[in-house]
Amino acid sequence: MVLTHVLEHLDDPVGVLARINAESLAEGGRLLLACPDSSAPSRQMAVKIGLISHNTAVTEAERKHGHRCTYSLDTLERDASVAGLRVIHRSGVFFKALANFQWDALLKTDIVSPAYFDGCYALGQVYPDMCASIYL
Repeated sequence: MVLTHVLEHLDDPVGVLARINAESLAEGGRLLLACPDSSAPSRQMAVKIGLISHNTAVTEAERKHGHRCTYSLDTLERDASVAGLRVIHRSGVFFKALANFQWDALLKTDIVSPAYFDGCYALGQVYPDMCASIYL
């Protein structure tokens, strides 16, 4: 079962995970959870320059998209564990140094190459807690 970029929208993510664990996963089944990462360097920079108060703050744009919280690897793992799930792997996808609005502008240019994107993916494997998305 795959749940990508859903938990941050829920009022009771632990309850939903517990219900999935109890009612939907077969014995030996696997659940892949993915969420935006509060520890991404782009988010840490937003804190340092005063755009948001702390890494896990829900921004106005996120709120408009229905976000209720912002996860880090440790809080995602905590919620999964409290819901009775056993975490067997944790990682991140795509090292994220820039904010989404910066990426939007950058992608309209020829500044970044496919090699740069490959590098961001590879660097995300080294620093999973500094990625655009985290997963269990």
